[in-house]
Amino acid sequence: MSLVKLPYELVSFIIEYLDLLDVGNLSLTCKRMQYLTLEYCIAKRILETKAPYSLEASSARLTQRWPQQLRRLIKRQAATSSVSPYLVRVVAHAETWLYENGILCYIRKREIRILDLHGSATQEIVINIRSLLHVALPESRMTRRYKVRVLHYAHDIVSCLYTHAKPNQEQVSWLLAFNVCTGQVVTVRQVASTTKIFVRNDNNFLYYGTNSEIGRDLYRYWVIWGFDLSARRWLSDKLEIQDVMGVDVGSTVCFEIFDGWFYGISNQAALEVEEVDWISHYTCFRFPVTREGLQKWESPNPPIFRRNQHEGVIDDRWYLLRMFKDESTGQLKVVESRKEWLAGRIWPRRTYYTTVVNFDEATSDVARATNGRASSFGSPSAASPETMNPKLQHTEYTAPPSRDPHFVHPGDDNASSLMFAISKSPIRCYYSACQTFLDVVDDPTSTDPNDQRIRFRGSSRRPRGTSSVEQRDERQISPVAQDYSAQDALDQEVNDLYRHKDVVSWPAEPDISNPDPVLLDLYAVLNPDGFTGNIRGAWDERSLVYSTGSDSPGGLNALVFVSWDPSIHLDGTLSYSDYRLFLSVPPVQHIMEGHSDVSDSGIILFQEKGKGKEFTWSYPSKSPSPFLRAGSTDSTSSSETNQDSRWKKVEPALYHQLGSGFHFAR
Repeated sequence: MSLVKLPYELVSFIIEYLDLLDVGNLSLTCKRMQYLTLEYCIAKRILETKAPYSLEASSARLTQRWPQQLRRLIKRQAATSSVSPYLVRVVAHAETWLYENGILCYIRKREIRILDLHGSATQEIVINIRSLLHVALPESRMTRRYKVRVLHYAHDIVSCLYTHAKPNQEQVSWLLAFNVCTGQVVTVRQVASTTKIFVRNDNNFLYYGTNSEIGRDLYRYWVIWGFDLSARRWLSDKLEIQDVMGVDVGSTVCFEIFDGWFYGISNQAALEVEEVDWISHYTCFRFPVTREGLQKWESPNPPIFRRNQHEGVIDDRWYLLRMFKDESTGQLKVVESRKEWLAGRIWPRRTYYTTVVNFDEATSDVARATNGRASSFGSPSAASPETMNPKLQHTEYTAPPSRDPHFVHPGDDNASSLMFAISKSPIRCYYSACQTFLDVVDDPTSTDPNDQRIRFRGSSRRPRGTSSVEQRDERQISPVAQDYSAQDALDQEVNDLYRHKDVVSWPAEPDISNPDPVLLDLYAVLNPDGFTGNIRGAWDERSLVYSTGSDSPGGLNALVFVSWDPSIHLDGTLSYSDYRLFLSVPPVQHIMEGHSDVSDSGIILFQEKGKGKEFTWSYPSKSPSPFLRAGSTDSTSSSETNQDSRWKKVEPALYHQLGSGFHFAR
């Protein structure tokens, strides 16, 4: 029987076995199936069962716009998996910058400018650094040479590192935190060391850590301090993690706050332990975000398995480590990317491993320091009640557990596609919600190192269906070849469960014989004229910001914003198709590299023509000019002529002065 003829209730049960992209495609098959993404009750059921922990579901609970938020989520995942962003635009020229939680904080001309990109803001908060320092730190008034670096942004609190040096004295640094909404200085604290300093906070507590203390084994270890935001005082305890953990945040170590817990995880471990058992585990801990939280830290038992050393050699330059909360289950997970020569193979391969970080079912095997008593695993110096010295415990040799093929995503290798050198692939991302890996690469058309051309390349995978289970069962019954290793069996199981798409690149490769001027303008937005080299970036589930330009102190970098979320729009951004019509350029079918057909790209277009019914897009009233031409720079903000006695004010966003970018809504 056709799905169209089935009762409404039966269809709602059938779609529970489909993923979100399949639901979106099914709604496009005919007009009678459009209710899957338009009808209130069924859209709510889909969101609450398939992605209850997503930002779209949280927004729908507040606004009750379930159909709109469902379509937004489907479009976001489709755009990410097909490497087809909804918006690209140069948003700032900055000396230094930070992108956290959808907020861009950048420093330009002794001002900290804060722009809400996820909220499509047309204005940005401007902080006069000198005026702020006069209020927060009187020691800075007699100093002209100083440095300020933004460390973190969350819950309206900006954390910065201020450093200056007085004549004939060493540099002195302070941690400065302020609330951008209330205009109040939260705390100022002099820090003894700034080595690998990081900051994390929620509404109630702020923590900062440094990799500054040296243990008995001569390795540096992490120390974490806490600040009570409600009581406005620093906690008397500090947490010393006397175990080998990584030092590069985002590569070998990760610190995050989720649901009232502070988590730390690292893919590094004590060397002597690895030599004994040859089984690698994640070094992991957590503590509650409370006043006594630093005394109640714990580690998982048994430890979280990472890899077997016999799996092969690793190129640790390609590490990617990130913690996230699963949109479907709400589980805390960690994803790690490793480039490995698996089972002694000739070609190295990047593989993305996802692991559940579970403390709830584990009992802590770490002694806790309470009532002024030191941890039994700490050093003798831990006798002071102001210092907690935990030592993460490792178990003896145990057989490595088998890997879940759903948590193993094989990436690209030299055998199947061209791999870029690490210097040409500075930004690497993995989107677990749609099982997509994506790189920002420098792919020049010539051998000239100054001929920079930034592009995106990535690949995704989709479930094959229930028929693969029968195929796998039949394969297990058949005799196994003698040279069929455990790694081969895992790879075969992954291939049975998932269909891997080819690696694609965006934008399309220009046709030299028949150049497309609109495509060349798009490349000009992605590669701002006059800004080359020093590519770095930050990303989240719905957007990405990267910078390119000078790496010298005080030099400017161009910041390019890339959005996968259809609800994000920046005022004055041009429609790519409208710009083509304006230039009277006939439409060109640009098929992404690696795709044999357009339908395989996964792009979903609903009947309401993109965002026309959901979101309002702004179009410029004057002739389109998607970017400033060569030699042009942004002008100074009006704050220099209109002085304000306060250190905080609001001004129009500076991206209006940098020309426009493109959006790809239809």
